[in-house]
Amino acid sequence: MTTITDNIDAFVEYKHRLGMQYETGERHIRNFEAFMLENYPGRGIPDKECLERFLQNYEGQSGGLYNVLAVVREFSRYLQMTGHAEAYVVPSKQMPQLDPEPPYFFEPEEITSFFQAADMIYTNCPAKADKNLVYPAMFRLIHCCGLRPSEGRTLLVENTHWDDCYFDVMQSKGPKSRRIYVNDDVAEYMKKYDMLISEIHGDRTYFFPKEVKTAYTRRQLDVMFKAIWKAAYPNFSGSKLPRIYDFRHYFAWTTINEWVREGKDVNAMLPYLMRYMGHNCIKHTLYYFRFVPDFYDDYEKIASELNDRIPEVENEAE
Repeated sequence: MTTITDNIDAFVEYKHRLGMQYETGERHIRNFEAFMLENYPGRGIPDKECLERFLQNYEGQSGGLYNVLAVVREFSRYLQMTGHAEAYVVPSKQMPQLDPEPPYFFEPEEITSFFQAADMIYTNCPAKADKNLVYPAMFRLIHCCGLRPSEGRTLLVENTHWDDCYFDVMQSKGPKSRRIYVNDDVAEYMKKYDMLISEIHGDRTYFFPKEVKTAYTRRQLDVMFKAIWKAAYPNFSGSKLPRIYDFRHYFAWTTINEWVREGKDVNAMLPYLMRYMGHNCIKHTLYYFRFVPDFYDDYEKIASELNDRIPEVENEAE
């Protein structure tokens, strides 16, 4: 009889063979493994009792419960697919309804101030010269290309082609891989950054490295983003602090508004934005419209055309 560890190891390996990094998913399923080893040490296949007891740990955390439940449901379906028909799959109707947190609406001058602060964050600390290069460059690429934060921090050196003004995002959410083109200014900035960081981490794996072979974690990015924002706005008194992911929202809004100002057919252009942002269907791109405030005059001109096409969709953050 296989153990829970055997089954989870096989499940994670299956995800890797599909070309997925599966870092967050593996963290959740390993938490389930620890729970099973402690509370049901002889049980290799999850049943209704153990799953419901495990999920009680996430009561009151709609986002956390949603993410964990999605992973354990995938695990149970995998077990059924590999011959364990007795594996219990939590019904989809038990998935919590998420109420996505509204994004922070950047003003253009706030973007400018943020990057001015980012460029200065470690200038007086020679021991952190690499961080003074990495963070401003990584945040700029996430901002300029509307990347998911994980796509920026895990970008591999081998997938960057700045002389040809593009880089490849591999093993990401939605479509597994996509090619992203950038303008000449972004490409030149990244080439200069590449030259400087190579003097510190020459044979690095990640384009924005923490060490030669390791990338920054999601938490480390969040902490640094907040530190830079605080440096730019030490007396900030707004009721809502911005997040890294708000750069992605900002990219979507500004792109759409630019098309409107240029007189382009937004409905016709949306498939291009969908692909660029790594969505696998239009509804995930339309998701960004739901947050646009009334003061976006350009949005009001097209809202009536798109209103009945905007569905309630899940939080698609990394």
